[in-house]
Amino acid sequence: MADAVNEAELGRSKYSNTPKEHLYHLLTIGWEPNSPLIVKFVNENGLQKDLNDWLALNKVKS
Repeated sequence: MADAVNEAELGRSKYSNTPKEHLYHLLTIGWEPNSPLIVKFVNENGLQKDLNDWLALNKVKS
């Protein structure tokens, strides 16, 4: 029989990340900074300064 999949582990890294690291990861893989989920995550974790820092360092080059 195939190994059972623990649904709680799906989409989770094997490494413990801080909310800031998780935010940076989501932004790096293409999440929009103004998407509802990112906005909610930033607000819940007090990451507005970190979001602003990331945006300043990762401006889209034209």
